[in-house]
Amino acid sequence: MKFKIYSLIAAGTIALALSSCKKDFLDQTPITQVGPDVAFADAAAAEKLIQGAYDGMYNDFHIWDYMTNGDVRSDNAYAGGDNPANIQLDLFTVNSTNGNVGRDWNALYSDIKNCNLIITNISNIQDPKLDVGDRRKQILAEASILRAYMYFNLVRTWGSVPLVVKVPTTDAEFYPAKASVDAIYAQIIADLEYGAANARVAGPTKGIMTKGVANALLAKVYASKPTPDWNKVNMYCDAVIGGGYSLISNYDFLWDSNHKNNSEAIWEMQYDGYGGLHGNWMPSVLVGTGWKRFNTPTNSLAKAFDDAGDAIRKASSIKFNNVVSEGWNDSYWSKTSYPYINKYRADDKSDNYILRLADIILLKAEAVNELSTSGWSTAAPLVNQIRSRVNLDATPAADQASMRLAIENERRLELAFEGHRWFDLLRTNRVIPVMNAQVDGTGANLNYNLTASKLYFPIPQDELDKNPNVR
Repeated sequence: MKFKIYSLIAAGTIALALSSCKKDFLDQTPITQVGPDVAFADAAAAEKLIQGAYDGMYNDFHIWDYMTNGDVRSDNAYAGGDNPANIQLDLFTVNSTNGNVGRDWNALYSDIKNCNLIITNISNIQDPKLDVGDRRKQILAEASILRAYMYFNLVRTWGSVPLVVKVPTTDAEFYPAKASVDAIYAQIIADLEYGAANARVAGPTKGIMTKGVANALLAKVYASKPTPDWNKVNMYCDAVIGGGYSLISNYDFLWDSNHKNNSEAIWEMQYDGYGGLHGNWMPSVLVGTGWKRFNTPTNSLAKAFDDAGDAIRKASSIKFNNVVSEGWNDSYWSKTSYPYINKYRADDKSDNYILRLADIILLKAEAVNELSTSGWSTAAPLVNQIRSRVNLDATPAADQASMRLAIENERRLELAFEGHRWFDLLRTNRVIPVMNAQVDGTGANLNYNLTASKLYFPIPQDELDKNPNVR
């Protein structure tokens, strides 16, 4: 079959992710044409393939852009720096040639391709070792959860996108049309349900896709669908909360690099420093001297912390420095007290908390509040559990409407710079009024002029050029 270069599915190979596989596998055959006799020969190869899927995630999207997409597009951060692609995201002027848009699309579909290779082919492996302890099902579950996570990011960021769930073999499969948002969510849920039923309760690290990860993602998915299912959100939050996780006592321990893989982490990227297999370069672009850093905290977020009397989470989230001697200017902040993100500090070793328990507790509070006009009274103890850790008084919210806004604000302060804020505002239909009301430090409106047409990324131009079916 003529091999077609198609960036969405077949661009490149799994070479970096499978560096431990046979050299001839990497050098001789395009990945879409690898047969079971080469890459899928035995249980050891299956383990390398699932490890390759995990290793493939150490790309710009998972290291860096997930936070830019969730916080710079929201009221939590300005673009900072001088990167035109980030500035377009901040000002809602993104077009199809934006570099971030293209690299995120390619990264997520590359991750999906790696998962599809496993899901499509693992049943063909005849090695009985794979069926010891249900390992075959566990690998399939992990790949399914990973694939669901990638599609969850795609559908929340782009809306309707191609839905590719197997290794392509025909022209039509190489150039798929976009699927409906409902169809994508249905596939995400099916993958996560399989994962919840068949994944391990715990892996060797918090970087493994487990039942807890599947349940947490299911809760978030049901809250993010066009029509949320709050009963399902509540059910899956309960599954996570009862799954053996617990809040750690000190909020700052989450970010000090001395408490990795702690009891609060449901899923955590595993970085081991520049001298190891996976170094995290994100902190170096957030804080430092010599040039203007990216993702600057907003006046709005700093004020929200102050208005709440939330000194603990503010100190953990934002660090102020005197940068008067630096040779650059800023439109939003005085350089005598200039803010930097403080949650990622250890330069080459920081962990990204992709999923943690506090997120799920607050999501459960949201669910019970939405399920009943009196649900605010059930939500209050959950919100207060999060507030008490940072020495804040009980929430004053005393009805459904005020609790809805209280939870929104609590999620903002608790989860700042973790990639959630934009998607919280988007799923609750609050993003347009919130963003269009944004002001700078002097009270002047920032004039974002956000409209419904700007809520989702455009399809990358390179993809439009190669696949006319996504137009």
